[in-house]
Amino acid sequence: MISGEFKENLLNVYRGEQFGEAFYATLLAETDDENEVVILAALLQLETEGKARVRPFIVKYGLPAYDNPNSIAGGVETARGLENESWRNKFEAMAAIIREQGLPQYEGLLEKVIPEEEPEAAELAEFVAAHERVILEVCENVVNGTPNPTSPLDDFLHFPIASRTRLSNEEN
Repeated sequence: MISGEFKENLLNVYRGEQFGEAFYATLLAETDDENEVVILAALLQLETEGKARVRPFIVKYGLPAYDNPNSIAGGVETARGLENESWRNKFEAMAAIIREQGLPQYEGLLEKVIPEEEPEAAELAEFVAAHERVILEVCENVVNGTPNPTSPLDDFLHFPIASRTRLSNEEN
């Protein structure tokens, strides 16, 4: 049986995906740079796919499946708070948010389920942890000037945004 603690954390993960969608969509609306568009659109796609992967469990466990206005407002507000930052600094801030908030919460979901009793929930918990780690990897790639910074998404996204050949990682 799924614990209340698992459900609460799962709902927070779901809302985190909503935050991420709003965050990346807001940053995406503020740029015309082709490389930035591709990177932000790929991250937005990852958040959208993550939300879609979590939603069936949200419904299964009787949790609110609608988009939470506070999560969306938080993503927009956080992105707007970075609008005057350099491209690299934006990704340094994103990486810090993920390390401090996202990873502990997303990776902690697996600790709240017994895999032998709830294998589907355990698989979901593993997915959300991997999802958050891949976002962190992309952010660190941008910060470190790694060519093809979104390449970790190549095998993760079901509906990828762009091929590797369109991306570079130049400071703008």
